[in-house]
Amino acid sequence: MRPTMMLRALTKQFLGIVGDAANTVAKKPPLPPPLVSRKPAFIDAFLYKMKKNPNLLSNKTIWSRRSTILPEFVDTTVKIYNGKTTIRCRITEGKVGHKFGEFALTRKRKTREQANAKNVKQLKKKK
Repeated sequence: MRPTMMLRALTKQFLGIVGDAANTVAKKPPLPPPLVSRKPAFIDAFLYKMKKNPNLLSNKTIWSRRSTILPEFVDTTVKIYNGKTTIRCRITEGKVGHKFGEFALTRKRKTREQANAKNVKQLKKKK
């Protein structure tokens, strides 16, 4: 008998496992449900009141960019404040679940013409 086989036999005798019970695999108990669930969507108090009657929301200015867009707000037009001005935005089904701030950009886009004009001015100054 090999030493490993002898060790296995001794441990089984020591643990009190004999016969068929030694060959069966112990089933693991089912895992408990996770302790942490998803956080609920954040909605500003002003928008929460509008949830029941979305017609009141049309053409209103929204200052809370961190609020989540709810399915009740679909097919309404709102104005979202971007820090300087308000930007008109129509809420569609694809925007549900996103934040209002995602659709009101806070920075200006630079076009190629602006970048080229800047380079031309710098070249003229060097000459």
